[in-house]
Amino acid sequence: MKLALTRRGDYALRAALYLAERWDPAGFAKIRDVAAAMNLPASYTPHVLLLLAGSGIATAKAGREGVYRLARPPDEVSVLEVVEAAEGELRSTTCILRGGPCHWETACAAHAAWSEASEAFRSSLARTTLADMAREDRRMIEQGAKER
Repeated sequence: MKLALTRRGDYALRAALYLAERWDPAGFAKIRDVAAAMNLPASYTPHVLLLLAGSGIATAKAGREGVYRLARPPDEVSVLEVVEAAEGELRSTTCILRGGPCHWETACAAHAAWSEASEAFRSSLARTTLADMAREDRRMIEQGAKER
């Protein structure tokens, strides 16, 4: 099993992290600044930010350059929300042993273990906030600067 984000999920999480690291309830970030700081394609960044806005994670302000901010403080936005805004719901709908749709009434032998692992993964992402990620990012940057 490969646990990886698509590019859209990766970009959405990076954009959300940028907004979290610069959280200011009165301030907005320009699309081009998000793209440059997070190494995102300038042509795709508006799409990613619109995705976050459409899911209620970010707020957009109309203007010539397009600006965004988080709709809530970073400690109120889970990583799960951001990932699912980009990737869709993180639940398996295909039976891993039999293929086809996964049905509770005809669950396969792997169903309980797979469901438990899936819920643990979702729960971990739900407990982790953008504020947690921003703190860890700052800590890693500071540690890297000290080691140089």
